[in-house]
Amino acid sequence: MNTHNDSTVEAFLDSHERVMILFGASWCGPCKVLKPKFQAIADSADNADVQFSYCDVEETMTLARDMGVQSVPTVVAFYGGEEIDSVVGNNEQGVKDLITKLKSSCK
Repeated sequence: MNTHNDSTVEAFLDSHERVMILFGASWCGPCKVLKPKFQAIADSADNADVQFSYCDVEETMTLARDMGVQSVPTVVAFYGGEEIDSVVGNNEQGVKDLITKLKSSCK
């Protein structure tokens, strides 16, 4: 899983077709719980066709604002640089469902 900030995330989105980004914060308890689960999902061979990234909202304030991130954790799916959908909260199953939606709707 990659880590990005406002100056690097746009290039990351532009260079990958399917992207999942976890927006979180170091001070956020639910983020600390979801982040290792998100990493495990990213490491799964089933998701080799999706790129995963973590963005700390303290370092990606512009992007988080532009994406409408109002609470953390928030996971956003992108296809071709465009937002597909998002999941808010410590919701591992929601993240998995979002990946399925990303893969099935964007072939």
